[in-house]
Amino acid sequence: MKRSGVIIGILFVSLILASVLPVSAAEPPVLSTNELVENSYKWDGKTVSFRGEVLQDVMKRADGTWINLSDGNNTAMGVFVPAGVALPPLSWTETYRTQGDTVLVTGIFHRACPQDQGETDIHAASVRIVAEGHEKSNPVQSGRIVWFFVLAALLALVLWLYYRTPRHRSEA
Repeated sequence: MKRSGVIIGILFVSLILASVLPVSAAEPPVLSTNELVENSYKWDGKTVSFRGEVLQDVMKRADGTWINLSDGNNTAMGVFVPAGVALPPLSWTETYRTQGDTVLVTGIFHRACPQDQGETDIHAASVRIVAEGHEKSNPVQSGRIVWFFVLAALLALVLWLYYRTPRHRSEA
């Protein structure tokens, strides 16, 4: 009898806590480019989250801004940020010498967007920077310097042997 009273008490407390605590809407899944492309029918028209590095140019238009994001899968996802959606200032974009800002975008995925000539894209509802970009360090590797001089010496030797060998003239 004592045991059932404890169980009923735990259930009662759990019920009260469940009714008092705020219920938050489920966050949309953070998907990769591969997941979006391979399952485009599944995600078409649904709210998704996408995390990626800002690539090259940020294209500002009258009705919004286009950014391309890469999640490291050697492909890019186009993201349209409408004019009414807050776009944080992007300080870094990906180039040879820089790592772009990493952003988390939440919005509607379109496998063939009717507004954008059938392009696969995400129309953002929110954008936030999760990691700031920075300059990349591209040091010259000492092993490459050694190989450069070895190959240059071999090329010089081949050229010297080629041009030092006398040519036979054909007599006419």
